[in-house]
Amino acid sequence: MRELVLGGAGLIGRELVDRLRRKGHWVKSIDLRTGEDLRVIEIDSSLREVDRVWFLAWDTGGARYLTRVEKQHQMYLHNCQLSARVFDALSRTQTPFLFVTSQLAGQPTAYGQTKLMAEGWARQLGGWVARLWNIYGWESPDERSHVVTDFVLKGLTEGRVRMMTTGEERRRFLYKSDGVERLVRFFDGAERAVDVAGHRWIRIGEMAEEVARQLSCGVVRGEMAGEEVMIDPSPAVGGPLEELSFSEGVERVIDEARGYLGQRGLLP
Repeated sequence: MRELVLGGAGLIGRELVDRLRRKGHWVKSIDLRTGEDLRVIEIDSSLREVDRVWFLAWDTGGARYLTRVEKQHQMYLHNCQLSARVFDALSRTQTPFLFVTSQLAGQPTAYGQTKLMAEGWARQLGGWVARLWNIYGWESPDERSHVVTDFVLKGLTEGRVRMMTTGEERRRFLYKSDGVERLVRFFDGAERAVDVAGHRWIRIGEMAEEVARQLSCGVVRGEMAGEEVMIDPSPAVGGPLEELSFSEGVERVIDEARGYLGQRGLLP
């Protein structure tokens, strides 16, 4: 198949591009990180040359980025512009597409509100809709980094896993390769909407303790109560699917983090 991945240079996008190419598919990626801004470029010709489209591109990041008050207008603007350009092009070309949304769709942030809007838009156009729950893996650190990467970096560079919250809030963590495998199986199947989540709820504090255990360091908990959305995922991707254990996933993030820091001479 000929595949187009919008947002193919992100955490999930890179994994998806690699997975599709291993299946023998021709894959093209368009991403802001590689200099192609979907809010302004013409994409109709790219849509017409492929069999299907994976819409992952979004202004997103970890909790500390998504909740920043000064970023809300930017996220509303960027994600609305992105949705308008991409969905309008998809309406013209009628290319089959999958829109990747989030468990946080509908939450009272710019991210949550724009994801909910885009879910409805995708369904109206006849697209597939996949809600992701806390997909994790190593990612180059910046202001958008997610919690597992942040904790691993703190443990490696500071000798402590420092938390913003008390750690009682829970998540359904799923390693990136498992998440992508579920996305591929979903788009290849007959269902049109699905949740992609790990098998069990894991407290943020439990995750911090696992990172600290593997790095032989301590944990410093914050005083702020964290937020959680305790709604079980449904429906989930059908069929038996193996899942990397959380300890194995953390180990992989640590290995990649050490390589990243070592190349830059930043390991203590």
